[in-house]
Amino acid sequence: MGELIKLRVVSLSPSAAGASSYILFLQAEKGESVGFPMVIGISEAQAISMFMEDVIPARPMTHDLFANFIKQTTVLVSFIEISSFKDGVFFAKIHMNKDGESIVLDARPSDSIAIGLRLNADIVISDTLLNEIAIPMEVLQDEDDEIEIQKIPKSQVISTLESSLEKALADENYEEAAKLRDQLNKLIK
Repeated sequence: MGELIKLRVVSLSPSAAGASSYILFLQAEKGESVGFPMVIGISEAQAISMFMEDVIPARPMTHDLFANFIKQTTVLVSFIEISSFKDGVFFAKIHMNKDGESIVLDARPSDSIAIGLRLNADIVISDTLLNEIAIPMEVLQDEDDEIEIQKIPKSQVISTLESSLEKALADENYEEAAKLRDQLNKLIK
């Protein structure tokens, strides 16, 4: 598995793929000059953004409800792990502890991150996986050291869009697939 590297959320911005997806950018927290983008849905982007901007909804959103439920139990969320990347799709696990017993739940990374932020749980990735998917931060930094998602290499954006398109087609989400196809065509021309 390798050493676990702590990650931090660097930015969240609309995806070139259309209004229904966003790019969440994660970076190794210490001593690493690498990070990686992750395409997430609008609901999860909203949940992450609202928490990071200290927006408190009048009624609990789904991720707030889950975090509040956990807080009322004897379960402790130990950490969120970005566990693998297969065929353009990220996978995650929520590592928990209940009365000394370890529990691991499979979960979507975007949901896991939204919940982990609310519970102040570390977000981690193995150094092996990070090395496979990472983009050097100097590629993403401008002269003011501000990270700009738009500077992600075109080949990386195309690869991410192609993977998202394959997933949308496999899930029979043809509306999303059409948007992704159109965006790919614009980039390739």
